[in-house]
Amino acid sequence: MVNDASPEFIREFEKNAGYITNDIDRSKKYRAGIAAMAQKAVETNNTTFLDAAVRFTGKIIDEHDSSKAFVDIVRGAARVAINTADAELAGRSLELSANTEEGHDRSHALQGVVAAMAEVGAKIDDPATVEGSKELAGTIEYDTYRSSAWRSIARTQHSNDDTPSAVGSANKAMEIIDMSKPISQDVYRASAYVDLAKLFIDLGQESMARECITKAVDSSAGLEDEFERSSIFQAIAEAQVRMGARTKDYGLLEDAVESFGHISREYYRTSTRQTLTSVLLNLKEDKLVKRLA
Repeated sequence: MVNDASPEFIREFEKNAGYITNDIDRSKKYRAGIAAMAQKAVETNNTTFLDAAVRFTGKIIDEHDSSKAFVDIVRGAARVAINTADAELAGRSLELSANTEEGHDRSHALQGVVAAMAEVGAKIDDPATVEGSKELAGTIEYDTYRSSAWRSIARTQHSNDDTPSAVGSANKAMEIIDMSKPISQDVYRASAYVDLAKLFIDLGQESMARECITKAVDSSAGLEDEFERSSIFQAIAEAQVRMGARTKDYGLLEDAVESFGHISREYYRTSTRQTLTSVLLNLKEDKLVKRLA
């Protein structure tokens, strides 16, 4: 899709970058510009920005920065492919992922590609593309991203009214996290379980959702970093209160209030308090609201 404003935006950026005489500083400018171009592409569904971003990678002198830049480009292309149901662009995002470093960057990039292939395949009724997304998901090295890829597939299957397949994909996503040993940071494991809980509740799998919330809480017990702990318990509390409201389970509502007590950073406390208060007041649970003070 062409946007008349894009050439001017790109030219202006390139002109400003050209004024920088220091090679390292100029390289950093292009790295930041590529991230901006990828975001612009997603906001406008304009592949002109992606083309410019790919061209600008040649201006980056650090290989690691270049890999990170391609991650931004790949994920931007994948998002535009989803927005426009463009199978060709989804394929291009996969091709571009070859420019990322193996490991974290490649895994991060491919997770976005899997999501694009699954959703685009569903939108254009192309089973082969959907099946390709499953095959690709199995190649992702990092467990957190491989599990996330399967959750994306599950959500696409659910939105396509194929709930049995969605449950199967969600179970695969959970199995990956359950069996993963390389996940060294508990906050990532906990975050995955929270996301799985939300997915399972959408799929009508209440018992699995409860199991995931329990595992998320257990995974968060040893978090020492105040920001990480506050962030993940915000996610846990909000998932618990919404699950409790949906299933009419008072115990989950109480658990949400208890999880709120683990949040120490004021920003997260304020935001979580607002969410919990809104839900609890709607349920006329005034006693629980008072415990949030």
